[in-house]
Amino acid sequence: MGKSSAAIFALLTILLTEFSIACSGWNEPKKYSFKTATGAEQYERLFWDAVKNQDRLAISSHLASNFVRQDESGAKNKEQYLAELEQTKLIDYALADLNVTPQGTDMIVTYLITLRGTTAGKPFPNQPIRYMSVWQQHKAGWMLVAQSAMQTR
Repeated sequence: MGKSSAAIFALLTILLTEFSIACSGWNEPKKYSFKTATGAEQYERLFWDAVKNQDRLAISSHLASNFVRQDESGAKNKEQYLAELEQTKLIDYALADLNVTPQGTDMIVTYLITLRGTTAGKPFPNQPIRYMSVWQQHKAGWMLVAQSAMQTR
C-alpha cells in the first residue's frame, strides 16, 4: 500500500470509529421530577415514587387543599390520607392498564396498581387495586384533587 493509500485508510478508519461511537451512544433515560414532568402518567409515577421514598413533602405539596380520596373504608381528606400514608411502607409497585383522559384543565388517570409492602402493619393485597386519580392544573403546578381505590375481585 502506498503512503497516500495508507493515509486514506487511516483517515477512513478514524472517521468510521468516531461515527460508530456517536451512533452507538444514547442519552440516559431522563429522570423526571414534579417540575419537569409533562404528563399525568409521569405525575402518577412520581406520586408513587414519593410514597415509596417516604417523601412526605413531595406528597403533601402535590395534594390539593381540598383533596378527597374514596376507598373501601370511606372518604378521606388530605390530612387523613397523609396520616394513612405515614403508616405505609411501600417496597415496590407496578402500574398496568394505565389510561389518561384529558378533561379541560384536568387529567383523569385510571390504572391497576400492585403494591408490595405494608399499610398500618398489614401487607397490601396480592391482587391489583383499581385506581382513578384526577390531576388538576393550578398556578403552582399539577395537583392531585381526587383519588379512588377499589379492590379487584
